[in-house]
Amino acid sequence: MRQFQVGFVKTAIILCLCFSGIGSVQAENCKGGTPTKLKLDGLVKNKVTYTLQDLKNFRLDPAVEYIPTKVTATFNTSTGPQTNTYTGILLNDLLTVATIKVNAKQKNDILRKYVIAHASDCYEAVIALGELLPKFENKKVILAYADGEGNPLPDSEGFVRLVVPGDSAGGRYVTHLSRLTVHTAGK
Repeated sequence: MRQFQVGFVKTAIILCLCFSGIGSVQAENCKGGTPTKLKLDGLVKNKVTYTLQDLKNFRLDPAVEYIPTKVTATFNTSTGPQTNTYTGILLNDLLTVATIKVNAKQKNDILRKYVIAHASDCYEAVIALGELLPKFENKKVILAYADGEGNPLPDSEGFVRLVVPGDSAGGRYVTHLSRLTVHTAGK
């Protein structure tokens, strides 16, 4: 029994030492605040960084004017339900322009992909691509840069935020959005 306790304590100490630096490294990169750019990277052919003006001038097709999407979403918060209307770009449209890398030899490889939405304070949320694609759930997830009247978002939300209509809770409504990274499951 004593040998088990010593082994357990050694393991616990090693784990604490190994992971003790993770929070401090992460904190250095997570200063919070309001970002002025949104980076889109990961498993995409066209990595890009957007400013607010870039998002407002976004075009899915260079020859066609892009009409921003408006969504009204209700979700529960710690202070009760909130209903807001937002204006922005469909996440799926942004990903279409970025061109997600897929493995043609892997059946339905696109369904293995997901996006991590990163906030400037290191808050993160995940959106599976199957939620966005028209032939699957076709959820109208947007990158909102304005309210329903076209007014800029308040400083408390950042220059762009993620809005996930249909979610009952606001956990994936990422404010102060700074980065979107495309990943694949199982890697």
